[in-house]
Amino acid sequence: MGALRRLGVRVVLLAAAGFLSFVIAACGGSKTTGANASVKLDITAPSDGSSMRADRVAVRGTVTPSDATVQILGRSVEVGNGVFAGFVPLHGGANTIDVVASAAGSAPATATITINRLGPRQRKAKRIRAKGAPPLSSATNCGGGLTAGAHTSCPFAENVRTAFEASGSGVLDVHSPTTGQTYRMYCTSGSPHVCTGGHGASVYFSSGGSATGYDLSRCAGDLVVGPNTSCAFAENVQTEYYRRGAGWISVYSPVTDRTYSMYCTSSSPHVCTGGNNAAVYFP
Repeated sequence: MGALRRLGVRVVLLAAAGFLSFVIAACGGSKTTGANASVKLDITAPSDGSSMRADRVAVRGTVTPSDATVQILGRSVEVGNGVFAGFVPLHGGANTIDVVASAAGSAPATATITINRLGPRQRKAKRIRAKGAPPLSSATNCGGGLTAGAHTSCPFAENVRTAFEASGSGVLDVHSPTTGQTYRMYCTSGSPHVCTGGHGASVYFSSGGSATGYDLSRCAGDLVVGPNTSCAFAENVQTEYYRRGAGWISVYSPVTDRTYSMYCTSSSPHVCTGGNNAAVYFP
């Protein structure tokens, strides 16, 4: 009889222990449910290794659990019903984009994609040949391969060439016999040389006094570029000139992905020189 009583107590205790375990599990106390689960992360767009010309891209994807936190390049983005999206700025060339998803009680998930940003499409330039002076310059042939642009006298152009031959390219301070004043000019190093500055002055000449022609490319509208100058860069020069005005301006080149200093004359036609021997002409 005592043995049966002890057996009944044991059964009751085991039943109680089973019920308690059930209650703990129901209240989230179990250490086996979801303890080692990982967040599931999937980037749906854009595809890894894709190329585009836009300056930013929308990164989209899904995440589980649906209330997980998502960061793109270290910045949190909104998540709704397990779907996330965020915009990322792109620089030229390869861009590596890291995405991290995390949730409480779960191992985080990471994903990485690479996007290649292409340069802008280049406008096709029509190659033209100008003997002596570029178009739009209202030029005067001073002889000996020397050309004076609009608002520029031949005596001053002679002094510009003399100063260039003595000091080389770059910034020159040149005296004008016509006005009796000294003007600052900027000259490109590539031949034929283009010098701009002063009171809207522009001067053109080749090394050694050669009277060779001046290779030009005509871009969209009335925009003309000299040797070593792309239409894409010239368009930026013109835009920045209209925004800033004459004088020294800083202009970005989508071709080289660099910014150059250009000097633009105030009078029309405008002549802008600088950068890597660049020359730009527009009304």
